[in-house]
Amino acid sequence: MPRVSRKEADQHREDVLKAASRLFLEHGIDGVSVPAVMAEAGLTHGGFYGHFDSKEALVAEACMRAFEDRRGTYDGIEDRNGTDKKSARAEFIKRYTTKGHRDAIGLGCPAAAMCGDIARENPKGQIRTAFLSGFNSMVERLTPLLSRKKKAASREDALAQISMLVGALVLSRSTKGSPVSDEIMQSVRTALLEE
Repeated sequence: MPRVSRKEADQHREDVLKAASRLFLEHGIDGVSVPAVMAEAGLTHGGFYGHFDSKEALVAEACMRAFEDRRGTYDGIEDRNGTDKKSARAEFIKRYTTKGHRDAIGLGCPAAAMCGDIARENPKGQIRTAFLSGFNSMVERLTPLLSRKKKAASREDALAQISMLVGALVLSRSTKGSPVSDEIMQSVRTALLEE
């Protein structure tokens, strides 16, 4: 069997990370096997260890990738709204609290999708470390976006807002199919947008 070029190997690794990121968000860490990730990436299971040392290493990198991928969403919101910070904040909150975001678990906020799994991981392990790094990066990135009126948001204020949003998304997903699911999202949206 012919060997793949460095460029092809790099692309295969990217394909695996993309598939793993989505699958771990959708199904949880224990709900996805290495063969399932490789199949989703269009590769055979045998090639896995050429890219990653273990499933734990894959989960850690996929977690970081999920946070990095969402950063583009925040940048796009700021780009569309220019210097209008109030509109940028409102757009972010409205988009975060939509049914579409609730239903697209594999493409949504990694904090909301993975927090249950991460809470069960070794606090000093590479998965928890990757999640914490990604989450802190998310908080740092969202702090200016979550500023109210012309006042810059403090880290404490941003953490409170992010906690409300993530909590609403987790609860809304957990109650999907019941009217309370939509009520949760609407109540948090209203509470955060009232000035």
